[in-house]
Amino acid sequence: MFPNLVEHLAMGDPEIAPNVYLSDCRQIDGRTGRYVYTPYKGYAHCFNNPNFRQAFFKTLEDVYATGVDGIMTDDVAYFGEGHGCTCKYCREKFQAETGYTLPTPAEWSKFYGDYQNKVFLEFLRFRQRSTEEFHRSVNDHFTNLGLKLLRPNYTTTTFSTTPTANPFEAAGDLWTHVFQENMFSTVMQTAWLSWSCDAMHRSSMARKYSIDPMSMFYPSRYDNYYFSWALSRAWEHLLMATPEGGDLNDVELKFASYEKLHRRLAGKADCMAEVAFLEPRSSMDFTSDARESTCRPLSVWMQAATLTNRRGAMLFESDTLEEWLQYPAVVVAGASMLSDELLELMKQYCQAGGKLFIFGKFGIYRPDGSLREHPEKIFNFTFDLQDLAPAEAGKFIYQNQTVELEAVKENLAMANLSGDYKIAAQGNDGTIYGVSAMGDKVLFLTGGVTARRPLAVHYGVLISRWVGDQNREHPAPDYAADYLQKIPGSILAAFLDTTPQLKVNASDYLATAYKSDNKEYHLHLVNTENILQKPPAMVSHAFKFVNFAENAPACNRAFSVEFKLPAENFVPKQITACSPEFESEKVLEYTQQDDLLVISIPEKLFAGYLNIIIK
Repeated sequence: MFPNLVEHLAMGDPEIAPNVYLSDCRQIDGRTGRYVYTPYKGYAHCFNNPNFRQAFFKTLEDVYATGVDGIMTDDVAYFGEGHGCTCKYCREKFQAETGYTLPTPAEWSKFYGDYQNKVFLEFLRFRQRSTEEFHRSVNDHFTNLGLKLLRPNYTTTTFSTTPTANPFEAAGDLWTHVFQENMFSTVMQTAWLSWSCDAMHRSSMARKYSIDPMSMFYPSRYDNYYFSWALSRAWEHLLMATPEGGDLNDVELKFASYEKLHRRLAGKADCMAEVAFLEPRSSMDFTSDARESTCRPLSVWMQAATLTNRRGAMLFESDTLEEWLQYPAVVVAGASMLSDELLELMKQYCQAGGKLFIFGKFGIYRPDGSLREHPEKIFNFTFDLQDLAPAEAGKFIYQNQTVELEAVKENLAMANLSGDYKIAAQGNDGTIYGVSAMGDKVLFLTGGVTARRPLAVHYGVLISRWVGDQNREHPAPDYAADYLQKIPGSILAAFLDTTPQLKVNASDYLATAYKSDNKEYHLHLVNTENILQKPPAMVSHAFKFVNFAENAPACNRAFSVEFKLPAENFVPKQITACSPEFESEKVLEYTQQDDLLVISIPEKLFAGYLNIIIK
């Protein structure tokens, strides 16, 4: 398909400009001073290198000449496990921008990973600025050519550190679509819960920039295609399904026919969030213990909200007070690095009537990596944070609601408290895990909840589908769903202290709700029964999503769905249900008391997915 490709590859190291070779453009590993390799078994090239940029943009002009609709600049990234790039162009640019000099390979081990070293943090930020600037230069390039192109971009997960310096959010204003890649080799049955949290992030990012969110899956059969499709509908995402090595055209046509009648809301969906979660981006990227102190604590509360069907959205560190005030409550989990401005914003949010739930390490680092004493004093109390230690069982008491706490192996506790506060969580031995302040507007827990180590949350199991036996089995990971619903879920419910927006009176349903532009409400139910497996079960890509199999028997139980209308004096004209599993819409019975609808779901209506439409 590509003339002269073989000859080009046979050159090995082509001359891309007079006396300039492609090898001159490679990223350099700070540890070794040698070339950086990518995970794709090739060399990584540096986009701060002017020779590479010139050749790259010339290639783009050739691509544009073919009449493409858009371009996704995939893998604009620094490789080398976070140690690239230290080529001469990066060294010169870093020194010009910061005034600092990058160390030699002999000094690198003392430099890299020292998060209290301002120069190291500047290096991490330099990498992110460089990737962001390159993406922006691509847009400038085609705009200056008089072109207007689609610019989709993605990330697999955002709730992690970014050793590649991916500027997915920093350059968010460039993208025409934002999507998540639900990875090919990730076992779907283990990952759907963490994927659901990432979907919340993409939806919030899409709303921020008035674009569409999307999800990419790799289904291989009818049942896992239908499950993927149902998740994307529940998230109100566009769907891209890529059946690697197979053909699901007939299956896709069936669901495409359904979507002609029942279109997605996508970027126009109002998720009616009951709570927002601050994404602690600085803490993820610029602190030493990010995985345990930031990523997992955030996932605990997001997964607890998902499992209890609490409607959620994301806030970003750059968001304004006005944007915070769109939400009645905000969860700040694992935000160990915060700016003074963001701390002040949180105080103003509470003073303006918002409720703030803080968990774990909070604001103990400034953006330059220096330690901050008593960031909590903005809420009119102070305490000393004790080191990690085992904790006894205890009680959480907040606004006359009590949750029994289990023992925690790794726990942060409070000591030497002073100021205006009330104890909210305490071990049976008297150790304090949490307090409320500012008239219960602030709930601050340092511990009392398992939030470290993998057993705290659900992540996807990776089994490579590129090599060997694709369907080989793997032991099921630690099971956290029951705990997440029982304790974090109950604490979250007590904190919100409101009638849930959406309640399904049957177990094991992922439920979401959205409002459309024309004032209709769309509720989505996804049957997740028996998908998350408990040890000693085995998991694999061969797992059958039995409720999503073709012609699966419909559920033989009736149940109800309670929906709290966000609009007062709304009287439905009709409530109907639709699904790819049956023809035409079914009229559902319901009762209404004030702003609460109780919708009856009869037995034998559906097996896997149901869409309820309230007009």
